[in-house]
Amino acid sequence: MMRTISIAAALVALLLAGGCDSKFSLDTLADARGSYVVGDTSYIEIFPPFQGFDGPKDLLIGNDQLMYVADTRNNRIVMMNLAGTIIGQRPILQPMALGQDQRLDLLVSGVVVEASGDSIGAIFRLRLVAAAHDLAAAELDTVWKEPARPRRRFVGIGVLPDNQYLILRTGPDNSSFIDPDTRLLRFNAADEFITPVGDLRTRAGTGITDMNKPTSIGMFRNSRDFVLLQSSEGVAYGAIWMVYTSAPDFEGWLPKFDPALQDQRFIEFVRPNRFIMPTAVVIDGNRKDIFIADAAQDSIFKFDSKGAFRNESFGGFKTGGRLKNPTGMAFTDRTLYVADATANCIFRYRLSTEFQ
Repeated sequence: MMRTISIAAALVALLLAGGCDSKFSLDTLADARGSYVVGDTSYIEIFPPFQGFDGPKDLLIGNDQLMYVADTRNNRIVMMNLAGTIIGQRPILQPMALGQDQRLDLLVSGVVVEASGDSIGAIFRLRLVAAAHDLAAAELDTVWKEPARPRRRFVGIGVLPDNQYLILRTGPDNSSFIDPDTRLLRFNAADEFITPVGDLRTRAGTGITDMNKPTSIGMFRNSRDFVLLQSSEGVAYGAIWMVYTSAPDFEGWLPKFDPALQDQRFIEFVRPNRFIMPTAVVIDGNRKDIFIADAAQDSIFKFDSKGAFRNESFGGFKTGGRLKNPTGMAFTDRTLYVADATANCIFRYRLSTEFQ
């Protein structure tokens, strides 16, 4: 089981450690308790952070209640329990994104090297149940790659309730109207490509569904709804919340909030240019609160199910906190896990009210 330490001990550890690989500045302390104070709410960090990673890009707590880390520069996937004990690992070149379906198969995006010498993006399936959850022994299938487009990469995986899944693809060439690098792709449960999701437009612009340089996708539990993140460069909205709709005249995804509508233009979630470089998103499956990590602001933003900004948001934008480059997140049992690709570790946070 995870173990928290006392506030005093946490402060001592904070002063000594200050991060996973660098000295901690006293200027980052919000108060004498060593917690991050935002309004009337504090976040308490659980010590120690999980260490031993190099540039982790994604983090997943799966349906099997195990944690998976895309340890990118170490070229491996790591399986851990929630106490931080490593119980398996598997070499995969430059893993970037993770997902798990209802069959407990693990989906991973990474890179393969072709006979031509080109490094290309690929999607892999690891069949964990058939291998009794032995990550190293699990059968690995390459389910998708595009050798003709070697600069494309797959930066997000979102699994739907029926084991279909969405793959977020990006790349530098979006000149083609038919097949631009940046697309959201839909696959069925048999790993067959179905179609690009046409409800998001591949272009720079000020529309709520304009997609330009995507970075991540997060799914709602038992739902087809998702939140897509992208760099704010060239677009007005760094986070797009899409809701699945099925009606006699339409089936697909529509934006939950449309700032073009008079009664939605002041909703905080769709405030233009709120984000700079959002890199990770995770949803509290019970409350439907949304956490968004912004690597450029070294911060975690939190919104409720109505798109309102929550005061529990924290990080460098208010406190000069310890986050340096948050790139992946997971959430369970009121605890937020944050992978940091510069600190090379996984931080853990709980609301101070959970300790009362």
